[in-house]
Amino acid sequence: MSSPTVEDQLVAELARSAVSKAAPEELPLFRATSEVYFEDPDALAAQRSKDEMLGFGIDAGLVLLTPVALAVSREVLSFVIEQVRAQAREHGKDAIDRLVARMLRRGTEDEASAAASEPDPPDLTEEQLAEVRALALEKARQLKLAPDKAELLADSLVGSLVAA
Repeated sequence: MSSPTVEDQLVAELARSAVSKAAPEELPLFRATSEVYFEDPDALAAQRSKDEMLGFGIDAGLVLLTPVALAVSREVLSFVIEQVRAQAREHGKDAIDRLVARMLRRGTEDEASAAASEPDPPDLTEEQLAEVRALALEKARQLKLAPDKAELLADSLVGSLVAA
């Protein structure tokens, strides 16, 4: 297997956080399941569209939340990246100016006080978090996840983003 991309690593980190809340019993299988998922991310949607069970070498009647969490996390991460890009376009010049000023002051000012004066990057707004939840629910339902599990996964993903 090739090394995972930064995006895949972020997807896995977000999904692992959600799985730890929504289905902690799957954590021992998380790494192996995610490796299979990242080899062919589109296979999950294809399998689910045919109403087939996931073939991960476990009981055929057991449907893992982890592959669905990975697919949903990929969608959520894409949304979050778009939101961050929009904020960067909006506030990018100011952020670059502050970074350059901080670099130039490095030799003359204590870095801790310079860092303390920097504003924190903006968190996702309540509206954006609601969009994340709706997006997660929609994707989970498309993948035919049971409604109660879909709700739990969506809530876990939003909770993971808020806690990040």
